[in-house]
Order: sequence, then structure tokens, then C-alpha cells
Amino acid sequence: MTSKNITALSTAEAHQLINIAVEELQHLARQEGSRGILVTRTGPGQFIVELSENVPYGLTLEAVA
Repeated sequence: MTSKNITALSTAEAHQLINIAVEELQHLARQEGSRGILVTRTGPGQFIVELSENVPYGLTLEAVA
């Protein structure tokens, strides 16, 4: 898994689900050592968390689509 779609009904749920997804992807990022993590808000309560070649390894960035 290099990306995860998240749907949340509250801010607290969004934070919780995003943190879980980021932790999962951090393990993959460590194995690769070449991509960082991008969290993109795609709509109200909608997010994509993914490993991205556009983010340097070791960083987690946020974006709005």
C-alpha cells in the first residue's frame, strides 16, 4: 500500500485516521529511503495519504486539492 483514502465524519476522527495512515506509510518510507509522505485534503472529510516522489524522504507535507 503506497496510498490510503480516508473519509472522516469529524475532525477528531480525521486526525486519528490520518495519524494511523502516516505511521503505516512511515514504515514503508523507511524501507525505501526515497519518498516522503503527502497528505492531501480532497474535500470535506476526504483525504489521501500517500508516499510521494515529490516529497523528500523524512518529511510529511500537507496539500489541498
